[in-house]
Amino acid sequence: MIGIYLTAMALDWALFFYVWVFVRKGGTRLRDLIGGSSSLKAIALDVAIAVPFWIVWELTAQAMHNLLGPSTARTVDILLPRSALELAVWIGVSLTAGFCEEAVFRGYLQKQFHALTGNAAMAVLAQAVLFGIAHGYQGLKNVIVITVLGLLYGLLALGRGNLRPGMLAHAWSDVYGGLPIRFF
Repeated sequence: MIGIYLTAMALDWALFFYVWVFVRKGGTRLRDLIGGSSSLKAIALDVAIAVPFWIVWELTAQAMHNLLGPSTARTVDILLPRSALELAVWIGVSLTAGFCEEAVFRGYLQKQFHALTGNAAMAVLAQAVLFGIAHGYQGLKNVIVITVLGLLYGLLALGRGNLRPGMLAHAWSDVYGGLPIRFF
């Protein structure tokens, strides 16, 4: 699995790098893409928002899976870590996904869709659909679930005005998904 994990990380970073280079050419800084103040108070608030958001995210994911039934895609379970080394690399993949995917989907694409349509709701929906499709390797039911979760991330980014709580929640949700123990 380590080779697959490293490939996934490389692809996420490549996509992020492409977006970062593109927005830099337009005069936008990474800090502008992510948004938010760097004060300790703002960071603490973002962490305080990320924790209950993750709980809502987790409950929404469970509700969607209950509604749609179990996924028949076999690839999801075989991707989970089975050793301490795989878990360590999985955490790296999760941190990468939390940062890169939020920057690309909510930071870049959502803002671009908003600029193109002039409609924040359409922008949130469009990036969520692309986010779901990007996870197509997980099967159709999971794409639907991930699209709904992408809506939640998009609404969080729109409401908070920065990506930090979504990045934290996204990274943790991926780490949590690979842990051998579950709280929910």
